[in-house]
Amino acid sequence: MSAGPYLVKEEDDPALVLRCREGDRDAFEQLVIRYQKPVFNVALRMLRNREDALDVAQTTFLKAFEHLGDYDPAFRFYSWLYRIAINESLNALALRKPRGELDGNTADDRPGPDRAAEGDQVLQAIEDALMRISPELRTVTVLRHITQLSYEDIGEALGLPEKTVKSRLHSARERLRDHLRQSGAI
Repeated sequence: MSAGPYLVKEEDDPALVLRCREGDRDAFEQLVIRYQKPVFNVALRMLRNREDALDVAQTTFLKAFEHLGDYDPAFRFYSWLYRIAINESLNALALRKPRGELDGNTADDRPGPDRAAEGDQVLQAIEDALMRISPELRTVTVLRHITQLSYEDIGEALGLPEKTVKSRLHSARERLRDHLRQSGAI
């Protein structure tokens, strides 16, 4: 059965960006609706703080709107947007009070309300370990395993060669495994 002539095709990102550049704010709103959850999730995984992640998501879309003229349509829009979100997340991390290296004695092992309700200790251990690795390694891990981006898309989003992305992911996995072993999660 065909959908008939009433099927409304969702516009692709380049068409929406073109409309935005021509002054159509509704087109940008569609991009925000399309990417607000993924951008928020990237920020949340990077920062592990809901309010900070909301701030970063808002700033990401504001900067994207302000710099839409700088966007190169030769690249995927979401890669460009994720790069802004990652940079804003890294900026937010840099503004936090310096804490030095985390170790088992300084980490807050108390689960948050939603984690306690879920009783998901393994997920909590993984998130704790994720916060203990460097932001560079955390970034590639989040983009690959949380947002499911390809190596190519991660490289595009971060301005890195694909080999560097793979190398960082390998290092991140090793460090995560070490932290999980130290915490007794594996």
